[in-house]
Amino acid sequence: MKDIEKTRQTPLNAVRAFESAARLLSYTKAANELGVTQGAVSRQISTLEAYLGRRLFRRVGRGIALTYPGAQFAEDSRQALAGIESAAARIMQRPDHSVLTIGATNDASRWLVQRLTEFQRAHRAVSVHLRVLGSADEMHGGGIDIAVLGDAAQSPSLSMIEILREELIVVCGPDLTPPGDVAALTGETLLHIVGYPTAWTGWFAASGVSEVDNLAGPLYDDPALAIEAAIQGQGYAIVPKPSVESDLAAGRLMSPYGGAVASGRSYYLVWPKAKGRLEKVTLFRSFMVG
Repeated sequence: MKDIEKTRQTPLNAVRAFESAARLLSYTKAANELGVTQGAVSRQISTLEAYLGRRLFRRVGRGIALTYPGAQFAEDSRQALAGIESAAARIMQRPDHSVLTIGATNDASRWLVQRLTEFQRAHRAVSVHLRVLGSADEMHGGGIDIAVLGDAAQSPSLSMIEILREELIVVCGPDLTPPGDVAALTGETLLHIVGYPTAWTGWFAASGVSEVDNLAGPLYDDPALAIEAAIQGQGYAIVPKPSVESDLAAGRLMSPYGGAVASGRSYYLVWPKAKGRLEKVTLFRSFMVG
């Protein structure tokens, strides 16, 4: 009887392989994440399907999708594996909330950095590791606990909430003398950001200037570079308001015309569903949403 019971124990290695494949919807990506071959992942999942007596994946074109039982088991296995990680951390006397790895896309990182100091003051037991992400795809398998992204992340393994609707303002260095007439600003050096191609046109229209003949000026891939150029007095930049709050407060920049226009973009707080109940994640989530 004992031998029979032993063979009926859930194959945990297979569960881990399944959880990875279910989250990434790819045997190949799961193999890369786990450091094994694709064939090993396939065999582990076949073992698990035989044990459960259910198909967990189905073929969709050249890819895979979860079956209904697979989707149910994926959610349960994520929570179970997260619980095991937390339990192991406690036994090792290394609390699972001691290190929080936060991701941020480049457009959100400058704004986020300004808030991390306040978070650290409130939660001194948590050590923050900030990583810049190229896209939401890097949330998978990268060890990220939670992230602030400049675009929505569409993935069944991620949870997401909107935390800020972005606004743009005009800024310049304190040594410049802005023209009193907004229309005359078209004769100044205007700094542009690749990600906001219609920002100046929209701002002038909102300011009552419909005829804009001259919008020439340097173009920057990174908002941080345009902000730095403005600080150095190289021209007038229209930038995300959250990114320059500390510079305005410190007097490195000024906003000569006030007001703001919506950029049409939002910032999102995103975290893996498997980590949603970890204390370090809930602490940061509560901090960010107020």
